[in-house]
Amino acid sequence: MPPKTAGDPNAQIATKLRAFYHSVQEEALPQRFLDLLEKLDAVENGVRRAE
Repeated sequence: MPPKTAGDPNAQIATKLRAFYHSVQEEALPQRFLDLLEKLDAVENGVRRAE
């Protein structure tokens, strides 16, 4: 596959997608989601203790 050039629309899309994904990656998780993960961990740990 030939290298992409700056004028290549696919290269431009890829650059914009990388920037978007990076910005999403930097966002904090909502507290509700963190609370849910803690509850799931607690349930999972309770199941392991019961075994």
